[in-house]
Amino acid sequence: MRKVPLLWIGIIGCSIIAFVFIFGPHLPKIDSQLAPKSYILGKGGNLDFILPPYPPSGRYLLGSDAAGRDMYSALILGTRTTIIEIGVISIITILLALPFGILSAHIPILRRILEGWNYLFSRIPVFFFVVLLTTIPFFIFSQQRPIWTISVIILLEVGKAAEFVHKSVKEIQQTAYYDAGIVSGTRTFGLWRWYYVPGCFSQWLSYFILHMGNMLFLLGQLGFFNIFVAQKLTQIGGIPGTHIAFYKIENTSIAWPTFLSNTFNDINNCPWVPIFACIFITFTIFSFIALGKGIMQYSLLKQKGLISRRENLLLKNLFLMNSFFKQEKEWSK
Repeated sequence: MRKVPLLWIGIIGCSIIAFVFIFGPHLPKIDSQLAPKSYILGKGGNLDFILPPYPPSGRYLLGSDAAGRDMYSALILGTRTTIIEIGVISIITILLALPFGILSAHIPILRRILEGWNYLFSRIPVFFFVVLLTTIPFFIFSQQRPIWTISVIILLEVGKAAEFVHKSVKEIQQTAYYDAGIVSGTRTFGLWRWYYVPGCFSQWLSYFILHMGNMLFLLGQLGFFNIFVAQKLTQIGGIPGTHIAFYKIENTSIAWPTFLSNTFNDINNCPWVPIFACIFITFTIFSFIALGKGIMQYSLLKQKGLISRRENLLLKNLFLMNSFFKQEKEWSK
């Protein structure tokens, strides 16, 4: 592992994220209620009112947002929501992509469906697809919006993940020991257990971790456009005596991308809000990338080491057999 510094960086970074995920609500100075404060008293006395947003200070370590919520508490508590959201998307995507990609390597019609799937959804970036689909009124007014939003993202991502699985399985199928398994009559379950999983597990694990980083980046992009996994419509006014009403979209979660929704105004009034949110998002993305790439590099180095050991064992056995035959010839004389 010393030869793969990326793996160490990824392990340390993801360990910090896991610590905050598990023990974050119990850390000191955490406001678990995230209660907004409309004002605080300054040093000038009872008439010295300070209105939000509050800058970083001893009381607010990372400042507050426009509503007066503590950003330190919000980002720490939002770790769970953020990781759960991207984790659910990535887990379901991989679980659907594994059988799809493996079966497409054996069934030609599924291979054609996979090619058509990727051809259809690869022409436009996933970000624009999500923006176009999730802004349809049906999705905006739906009470199951989180389910629909996650389903749309999975639908767009499962084709690429299945294509990666398909290519990794094809690499295994081109090896000599796989052909030996087919000749010996190994069935589908045996191929999965003895060939696909051992040969491709590190690649699939690396792709899963990298996919979580990509999903966090995607949700961060959507946050700039006020598109969230969980949101609701709140009436803010209307015309009396008519059925005309005015609504606004409100976020109902504390995931990190939600703090990027008002960046253009916050950058002047409270720049620490988008800056600290971007720091948390960037740190997590780079931790996932480092861990995913590190696992892949470590697996490749391990494979090279195993190959060299096998070659050394083979040469050693050949040498012993050669010396044995020489001794047998001398004894026969």
